[in-house]
Amino acid sequence: MRLGKKTPPPPPPPAAPSKPAWQEHLDPQERPSRELRAADHSAFESILEPVPLPKWLRGRRRTPPDKLS
Repeated sequence: MRLGKKTPPPPPPPAAPSKPAWQEHLDPQERPSRELRAADHSAFESILEPVPLPKWLRGRRRTPPDKLS
């Protein structure tokens, strides 16, 4: 058995607003959300696409064939 003061229950957390007030003025069709835009592709597809090598990484040109032979 516990003697002494009982601690009051913690106050309920403040209710967070679901959306900021300015969002009611936005048209969802005018500018799609980030999630909607990213739904049709994954980030890894764009990372793994082959890209041309820059000139400084391609290496030297082949020497032209010898004209005497």
